[in-house]
Amino acid sequence: MSDIQLLQWREQWAGKVRAPDDMVCFVDAVGCCTKEPLPAYPEFPSQYAVLGELDPAAPDLWFWKDDLHTEKRIYYTRVFGGQPGFVSYALLPALMATNGAVADELIFNGTLSTEAQEIYHAVEAHGPIPTKNLKACLTPDAKHRADRVLIDLERKFLVTKTDITGRTRGTYSYVWNLVERFAPEVLVAADRLGRKQASDMLREHLAGYGIPSDSKFYAKMLGWAH
Repeated sequence: MSDIQLLQWREQWAGKVRAPDDMVCFVDAVGCCTKEPLPAYPEFPSQYAVLGELDPAAPDLWFWKDDLHTEKRIYYTRVFGGQPGFVSYALLPALMATNGAVADELIFNGTLSTEAQEIYHAVEAHGPIPTKNLKACLTPDAKHRADRVLIDLERKFLVTKTDITGRTRGTYSYVWNLVERFAPEVLVAADRLGRKQASDMLREHLAGYGIPSDSKFYAKMLGWAH
């Protein structure tokens, strides 16, 4: 897709996302998007900017992010500044290559907090594991920080949700597992791509959203050092 086409995503898709299948088509077309618009980057695609009148036969909008992710049709992530978002499987290897991490390396380098290590190892040992069960096997400090740490581990592509526990207020929560178990083929593709090639690919792609290669977006939203 050309830069001009990417910049026209809003015009092309406004009001056309009415059901989960439409959402998959939209994400596949734009490569990645956030759930809600990013005020600082209005040209970056978002789900809410293209929602139309929802198909009455479609599942509740709340569950799209769960069902489409667990079905591996699109990937749900908080990699964009911690904001909920979606990535196509075509673009996912590039994001994993640039923002993914290896837990053992982070632990060896001392860059993974004690609480993050505890939570990661609990998921490693017991996953797939519901949030409630996960928190039950943590120390008080790790349990207190679990929600925040899980987002950080998710942004590093170390853990991800692989299911939900129910669809009602009293039963709904995530089931967690390691990304390497959920999508090993994507990690292989990311490794083959390499960080440099992936970085160049993402900068070229995001230029189509009006985000230049030297934009603060990369540090602010993706956490790149430079």
